[in-house]
Amino acid sequence: MKFLFWLVVILLLLSYSLRLFLRYGLPWLLGRMMKNQQEKFNRGFYDQQDAGRRKNDGEVNINIPSEKAEKKDTELGEYIDFEEVDE
Repeated sequence: MKFLFWLVVILLLLSYSLRLFLRYGLPWLLGRMMKNQQEKFNRGFYDQQDAGRRKNDGEVNINIPSEKAEKKDTELGEYIDFEEVDE
């Protein structure tokens, strides 16, 4: 009888603590995770913007496309225009 009483008490405490965690702990934990992800996204966004602004006056950047990119376009094949034939 004593064992059954303690089993019921422990189950009640576990269910009550689970209910409190789901009500208060889980929203706090999810909010904290979302805040961390938002800060991580903002850091990456602003770092990317700052990299573009670091150019000195009179600095010129020339981007030369590689030969590999040109070869990919020529390997696509030729275009053939088909016409419908009524039989």
